Amino acid sequence: MQVFSKSHMKRLFLDRRNRFSQAQTRILFRWYLPYPSWLFHLMIGVLSYSFLSPVTADDNKGLELFETTIRPALIQHCYSCHSVNSPELKGELRLDSRPGMRRGGQSGAVITPGAPQDSLLIDAIHHRTRKMPPDKKLSDDILKAFEQWITLGAPDPRDREPTDQELAEQSWQNILQSRRDWWSLNPIQHVSIPDVRNTEWIKQPLDYFILNRHEQQGFTAASKADNRTLIRRLTFTLTGLPPSLNEVEQFVDNCKSDPDAAYQKLVEQLLKSPHFGEHWARHWMDVVRFSETHGNEWNYEVHYAWRYRDYLVRAFNNDLPFDDLVREHIAGDLIQTTRTHPEKGYNESIIGTAFYRFGEINHDDCISLRSIGYDILANQVDTLTKAFQASTVACARCHDHKIDAFSTRDYYSLLGILRSSRLVAHTIDPPDLNEPALQQLEELKPRIRSRLAELWLDESDHFTDYLIAAEAARVNQENPEQTFQKLNPERLAQWEKALAVENATMEDPAYPWISLTNNDCSDSIAKRWTDLTSEYLNENSKRRQSNQNNYELLYDLREGSETWTASGHSLTHGVSKDGELAFTGKGDLTLQGLLPAGVISHRLTPNLGGSYRSPILHTRNKYLSLRVLGGERAAVRIVSNNCQLNYVNYKVLLSDQPEWITFEPAEDNQKLRAYIEILTKFDNPKFPDQLATIGGAKANDRVPWNDVADDPRSFFGISRAVLHDGEAPPQSELDHLCSLFQTDEAVGSVQDLAIRYTDVLRNAVQAWSENRSTPEQNKWVDWLIRNQLLPHSLKDDSYLEDLVGQYRGIEKEQIQQPRIIPGVEDVDNGINQPLLVRGNSNELGEPVPRRFIEVLDHDGLPFNNGSGRHELAERIASADNPLTARVMANRVWHHLFGAGIVRTVDDFGRLGDQPSHPALLDHLALHLVNNNWSLKELIRSIVLSSTFRMSSRQSEKMKTKDPLNRLMHHYPARRLDAESIRDALLATSGRLDKKQGGSSIYPFRETSNADRRLFAGPLDGDGRRSLYIKTNLMEPARFLSSFNTPGGKVTEGRRDLSNVPAQALALLNDPFVIQQSKLWAEQLIEMSHSNPDERLHFMFLHALGRPITTNETQQYSDLARKLAGLYEIEVAQLMSSVRIWKDIAHVVFNLKEFIFLP
Repeated sequence: MQVFSKSHMKRLFLDRRNRFSQAQTRILFRWYLPYPSWLFHLMIGVLSYSFLSPVTADDNKGLELFETTIRPALIQHCYSCHSVNSPELKGELRLDSRPGMRRGGQSGAVITPGAPQDSLLIDAIHHRTRKMPPDKKLSDDILKAFEQWITLGAPDPRDREPTDQELAEQSWQNILQSRRDWWSLNPIQHVSIPDVRNTEWIKQPLDYFILNRHEQQGFTAASKADNRTLIRRLTFTLTGLPPSLNEVEQFVDNCKSDPDAAYQKLVEQLLKSPHFGEHWARHWMDVVRFSETHGNEWNYEVHYAWRYRDYLVRAFNNDLPFDDLVREHIAGDLIQTTRTHPEKGYNESIIGTAFYRFGEINHDDCISLRSIGYDILANQVDTLTKAFQASTVACARCHDHKIDAFSTRDYYSLLGILRSSRLVAHTIDPPDLNEPALQQLEELKPRIRSRLAELWLDESDHFTDYLIAAEAARVNQENPEQTFQKLNPERLAQWEKALAVENATMEDPAYPWISLTNNDCSDSIAKRWTDLTSEYLNENSKRRQSNQNNYELLYDLREGSETWTASGHSLTHGVSKDGELAFTGKGDLTLQGLLPAGVISHRLTPNLGGSYRSPILHTRNKYLSLRVLGGERAAVRIVSNNCQLNYVNYKVLLSDQPEWITFEPAEDNQKLRAYIEILTKFDNPKFPDQLATIGGAKANDRVPWNDVADDPRSFFGISRAVLHDGEAPPQSELDHLCSLFQTDEAVGSVQDLAIRYTDVLRNAVQAWSENRSTPEQNKWVDWLIRNQLLPHSLKDDSYLEDLVGQYRGIEKEQIQQPRIIPGVEDVDNGINQPLLVRGNSNELGEPVPRRFIEVLDHDGLPFNNGSGRHELAERIASADNPLTARVMANRVWHHLFGAGIVRTVDDFGRLGDQPSHPALLDHLALHLVNNNWSLKELIRSIVLSSTFRMSSRQSEKMKTKDPLNRLMHHYPARRLDAESIRDALLATSGRLDKKQGGSSIYPFRETSNADRRLFAGPLDGDGRRSLYIKTNLMEPARFLSSFNTPGGKVTEGRRDLSNVPAQALALLNDPFVIQQSKLWAEQLIEMSHSNPDERLHFMFLHALGRPITTNETQQYSDLARKLAGLYEIEVAQLMSSVRIWKDIAHVVFNLKEFIFLP
């Protein structure tokens, strides 16, 4: 049985294409593609006779003309004013169907079949008595086609007026067909090496392409650059650093015997340099809009963004195949075989997904302002498609792209993929990182419990005495019995405090005692006991009934859940039984209290973070309440539309005891894909929280990261989630206190009451000690612990002190803080994103299947595996994708030569430039793919070429013929990027610290602005490379920004290149430059230079890599003497004057040659 491919169907269908409209063709392809050939042949026949009436030869010719010319012209030039989709139908004329054209508008019928001279349409498109289209007359070819078509009888297969959706599809398919044939969308060509005459110039295959164009144009390439220029050029372009004096002299010396071998050796050394990865990571960071804060008003941190930066450095140094880098960025969390760090064992692949999380993010209400969430997604789509495809797909958010082959459906198909993923914090260390330590804590915890049980059982023998003594103290009773004098005074004080709490509620175990011992009441204790018994039983029954009738249990998490998602090492041992110990972790007291049953992050230790997330909510009620606890900046929230900095439905957790927190989630029909998330501080993207008090915290965190991040403690717990329509959460039931009244014994005195309390308390302690206590009994034990009525101070027992010391020692010395990185995660089934009509987030259209961009998608099948990110990654990383390899090869060329073969490196569309050397670009793209996507191999092949080794000098003739140097007749000298300028200053002054990786350094500022997280760092950045200076979206580092560092909000693969006075002023006046000038001067005066000329010669070699000229020596020597006179320094002291040599160093730093790539 034969099943057709699309290409086979199209060939079979070609001779019949005029019998079908495009909509009919798509129906045929969509419905019958998977079926056997006999069925397809049958349907061809059926459709041929059922869709249209018999067709003549003229009809065939006219229909072909309609489909090839008339329909596209109508769509492109007329439908905006004369179709079902027109905002305002002009002249009541519809041109989107045959009935509409034949019917006409206010002026009557617009066509007369067979008579173009009588057709108003012909009159209008010729701009005679009226103008259609009004802005520009159609081309002569299209005008003739309309006349010919009407002459042929105006055959038109559009037999009915289309719907909005049908018209949009028909229009787009015609537009897409006309836009498909664009150079960057065509497959990469296997190009032949062109012929050249001067074969001696060739050193690499790419040279043939450059020289061939030179010879065609009669150009003469610039001569080879000198060796000192080459090493400086090569070292800066590959590492972003200047070569050292020793490296320059060694290279120059090696070139004397074999220049090519010396150059090749230098290339290999630099490709292996650890600084190679630093420099090329910085290039890529521009592409993915790397930033370490989110900007906007409060400038929240991007947690551990520097780990992504270090990941890039390792990836480029290790020459990770670029297609793998693509996969890790798009779907690193979904890769089956992940890369791990060879020494530290953490997941490398998942770090790539952090690129989604950069950029500017608003922190406003994402429920009422739904556009915020969609704006974040739009930025992600824009970055994704520009970074890897150099395509402006995000321009199709509100309408089909005006110029390129991207439709609104393309945009929403990608939006659905990204919206189907959650924005999360990934723990990249394997779970077994802390498993040995956690197992030790698991073993110690029961031993501590056993010892406490022994102590507490002994203590329970004295409960009655403490109760009576506390009451005696309250009423100032004198001369207590001798027994009471033997009680622990400190513990007695705690009993007095616990039984005298003000404003106690019925849930408090002290409430019955306080009520029954109230001296202001005239009733007897016996009468009050009877009344209170009824009151408690009735109230508990009422509460229980209310909870049953008014609240629907959504999630019971007391034994964990298979549907919720846990992340972080804290939850690997996170399911607690009711009554487990909750440790303080510090101080004299061992315990906070007892834990409830549920998912508890600090069940073993609060020093490990994590998060716990529900499935997507489909709520039917107005309110959702959560039974939670937590502290140390932990929080609980409902995430809507993937907004990470939202304050609606967000609460900071402030109690280590369970409490209800109530939220009002978005209605399900708003399609905001809301879910519950409870998380510790490091997993919380709002930490440190500039506006923490809005979420209920006592203070805002407007301090540097380390001030609040050094303490690892943070914890949460959650046990239940309920739905309800009333505003109040469930009421606490009183079963634990009702047990107090379940006795046949009469209670008529304080003594009786104390005995009754003792019975309940002792039974609870006994049951807890035997691991058989009920939740109600655990509440009594918890009350005893929290009020320090049971011994758990380290001072109480040496054995307890030893056990707790061991426990805390493991927490402090063996628990390692897992590495965290922001990223994305697939949890739920993917969604097909509803199209937002004209980009309006409040007007949802039809769902768009998740798939790849149509013009690049060969099979057109939707993605059905989770979000579809893994499938998307494979489409983009494919060698068959015409863009991916071209785009990256062009980016590499851009960084090596200052301009890409396509100068618009982020836009390969019609608004971008076309390639200066199309065949060369395809040659480089294939070279990249065929060499296992090795960027180092691609770079090697380029820098070894004669093209790269040319001098930057150009003749006047070449300036006139090719002023932009698009044909590469000389090497384009250019200003260094901002980071290389700063790093060169540090390297020359001797201050450069070549340490790699680690958290970023705050940039220098005169003053900090804590409200905006603009904290001041050291003037020289601790000598670190500029790569390691913190990238702050709200306010970039001042010196670097003078030289066009990117803004960090959008992809910026090609930086602005300006030459403005502010740059000269920065080199003259910036305190950093002055500081480095002084540092260099201090080093210079310690050297054994005998005279100024010798020192100047050294300075030029060191700073510029070349000897000083005779004229320069004279000029700078004169300057030194003039400075000596100006500063009134004796000539004999000239060589030792820091002030003089600081100024001369400053002059060298201000040379154009110092900041230019030669």
